[in-house]
Amino acid sequence: MSPQSKPRKRKQGKAPGRRPERQSPYGALLESAAALRSESWLLADAWASELHATLWLAGSGNSPVVEALAAMDDPAALTALRALSGVGSAENRLEAFAAAENVAARGVAEPSWYAAGASLEFREAFLVTNLLGDVEVVAITQERAGAAETVLFMRQPVLGATAIELFSTPAEGTVALLEDMIASTPDAFRDVLIPLSATDVYDRVWPDIEQFWADGPDEEAEEGLIGSEDVRHPVQLIALADARVSALVPSGYEIPTVSPERADEAVEAFLASGHGIEDVEAARAFARIVAAAAVEQNRDPVVYGPASLTAVLILKVAAEVHVSDADLALFPDLVRAWAYFTADARDLPRDEARAAWDEELPTVLAEFSEAYADPELAAERDGQFR
Repeated sequence: MSPQSKPRKRKQGKAPGRRPERQSPYGALLESAAALRSESWLLADAWASELHATLWLAGSGNSPVVEALAAMDDPAALTALRALSGVGSAENRLEAFAAAENVAARGVAEPSWYAAGASLEFREAFLVTNLLGDVEVVAITQERAGAAETVLFMRQPVLGATAIELFSTPAEGTVALLEDMIASTPDAFRDVLIPLSATDVYDRVWPDIEQFWADGPDEEAEEGLIGSEDVRHPVQLIALADARVSALVPSGYEIPTVSPERADEAVEAFLASGHGIEDVEAARAFARIVAAAAVEQNRDPVVYGPASLTAVLILKVAAEVHVSDADLALFPDLVRAWAYFTADARDLPRDEARAAWDEELPTVLAEFSEAYADPELAAERDGQFR
């Protein structure tokens, strides 16, 4: 009997059956996208923004996911692509849009909320701040396909975006939304709503968005995507904010820059303000540093609050400038004088603003002193205070 004709002994083990199907790596994504099909464009954008952030944190970018979705004849895949075409950079949005058009051309059903050709139209925007202007909320309301949506962009000068929130604009309008926010956080904000134009919003917020992407992922961003109620991080909606803010201005628009001469004007105004510093040259040296730092950040030199002043003292003094012990002893008076000057220059309520500064200045000075004593920062200094 030839070897080929011998009866073969069946191996012990599992009975033969169908080979298990390999699960798609996009199964969970498609399942969550399918749940969006009958929801709203607003929820779809929020979903896509978090997906964009997840891919950014992973370092993979959107392209592999977009390419995979583009190959599927699945309504959930088209929903995901339509959502992704509304967030991120212009390049990201165009890539997702082109893929979505290809899928739709094959007869795949669109999500119920999608309206071909709909675009974001600016309706209104407002600025709300705390007394010293170090905490800002920029409310941007835009309309698309008959629905108004408001993005609240929370930021701090120098430090940038701290949180982003998205709302379906109430029927009463953006003002009502902000009034509710102010009422729900007593003493956190001034009860003053400052109207902003579309370009005002872009000038204020776009540098923060660029800086966010440039800084790269961090642990707080990763924690922010987990969804803990205790964590609010702009990574969740930064891709959405990118698309919304970039839609405010025409292509090629450039943000106006603050003239360097404005720093000189602020220094001279400070020296003429009766600051109470006997050592005029020390006052001049200090004012030059903080005024120039603001202009470098494209801010008016008198727009300072505790957080922004602390940041500049650390970044521009502790990290860059050698200060003698005698001059360091002057810093409490110099910092206080500059703080009072900026409040007066912005016509803030004098007594209230000074009381607010007095409450914050011990912390400002303590954080600066700690930074100045840091040996790593000391090793970086290559300039002189005066």
